[in-house]
Amino acid sequence: MGSPTIQLSAPATPYWRSPDSSVTLLQGDCLERLAELPADSVDVIFADPPYFLSNGGTTCKSGRRVSVDKGAWDRSLGVDDNHAFNRAWLSACQRVLTPNGTMWVSGTSHVIHSVGFGMQQLGFKLLNEITWEKPNPPP
Repeated sequence: MGSPTIQLSAPATPYWRSPDSSVTLLQGDCLERLAELPADSVDVIFADPPYFLSNGGTTCKSGRRVSVDKGAWDRSLGVDDNHAFNRAWLSACQRVLTPNGTMWVSGTSHVIHSVGFGMQQLGFKLLNEITWEKPNPPP
């Protein structure tokens, strides 16, 4: 397939690399990691962006009240700011994705429509929406 060799800066130490080095997983702030990659260098992107659901709420798990707050990275700053963030990371992905590359994005109904709209605004071709129905998801 002839993909270019990707040189990573020190902070982007690979989280995991396949034995033949054809697959590399990076962990970190997506905007920082994507900025380090050359244009047109990534064949597949799987993204699981923030759902913006952390609001200090609680739920019941195993009979106990537990926090559903994932942290500041998952707190909504409002619809406009959420969409601006989605556009920013989608644009960064678009820059590194090869012309025939594929992008998969997971999300809840709270965020996935913003992501889809952002993709359309950026000129992505949307092929399918896949629903993963979890009959008994954890809170």
